[in-house]
Amino acid sequence: MAEALCTYIENDRPFLGICLGLQLLFDSSEENGPVNGLGLIPGVVGRFNSLNGFRVPHIGWNALQIAKDSEILDDIGYRHVYFVHSYRAMPSNDNKEWVSSTCNYGDDFIASIRRGNVHAVQFHPEKSGGKIFVLLVVIFSLHVS
Repeated sequence: MAEALCTYIENDRPFLGICLGLQLLFDSSEENGPVNGLGLIPGVVGRFNSLNGFRVPHIGWNALQIAKDSEILDDIGYRHVYFVHSYRAMPSNDNKEWVSSTCNYGDDFIASIRRGNVHAVQFHPEKSGGKIFVLLVVIFSLHVS
């Protein structure tokens, strides 16, 4: 299954990942692991640090910091979106070409990625509602024929 999904994505086919769907694109995850990811995006998905006074899991509304154009997030600005997660991918020089937005919860983490037809978000658009959910549905439907 992993090989088929990698081939699908590497052929620039439409892909929309939500929450774990973003995390699995990275090299590996520390959750129940370490475990290998698909290795399409450089980086390790790690647990939030609760020593800085922030509760883990991260549950709630936080603003996005848009890093680059992303069909999904165009016209969203610094809108608040809803997160539910204990693990996150961190932005780095190795993965910056993928990062379309970040969020801060003690540290900056990757909130969304975009490269070609590959889109993924750490937040939950189905809970964020309104314009974000509609945009995701529209973008996804444009790519599915």
